[in-house]
Amino acid sequence: MSIVALDPTGRSGAAGGSGGPGASDPAPRTLAPRPDSLAGARLGLVVNGLGHSERFLDALAAELGDLAALDGVVKVVKAGVSVPPDPGDWSRLTEGATVAITGFGG
Repeated sequence: MSIVALDPTGRSGAAGGSGGPGASDPAPRTLAPRPDSLAGARLGLVVNGLGHSERFLDALAAELGDLAALDGVVKVVKAGVSVPPDPGDWSRLTEGATVAITGFGG
């Protein structure tokens, strides 16, 4: 069994590599470039299902939509806090979202 850890700082140091669901490539990952603007972006939301995380991320998406002309939202609700999105949801997110936010609710 390998342990996969995702480091939001972009550093690699996890046993077994880093990356999205099912990733087995141990190569270090880099952060995606930050867009200059959210105008026209499709926002991805990854909800862990804990506490009020979905309500919080929905409110955040509404605020961002008021600040920038978003092209829509792709919301993924994970089956649990300690599991990655299922493969279908991961595909919807990576194919349909320009930028994504995940949050840990409690």
